[in-house]
Amino acid sequence: MEDGTYGYRTPIYMLNRIIRLQAVVEIITNETALALDLLAKMNSKMRTAIYQNRLALDYLLAKEGGLCGKFNLTNCCLEIDDTGKAIREITKEMRKLAHVPVQT
Repeated sequence: MEDGTYGYRTPIYMLNRIIRLQAVVEIITNETALALDLLAKMNSKMRTAIYQNRLALDYLLAKEGGLCGKFNLTNCCLEIDDTGKAIREITKEMRKLAHVPVQT
């Protein structure tokens, strides 16, 4: 339009839309980070439970060489990385990037 109003899409209208979009992105990022944190926590608990079960099996089967000896397994190393701390660091950075301070 010649008067600079762009129909109903005035600069103020567009600015408000951008601010709303910023808020939506921040909310989605925070919810995603929360979900990842919960998954990381669950992963750590599962890792602990798996190691406890393996320890119990090795104890019960100690006379037969543990779990590996009982089933004649050559590659029987159990190694589950605990990625919880790394995931929590990533989600912390996600929240920082998405956060838009209140502007006056």
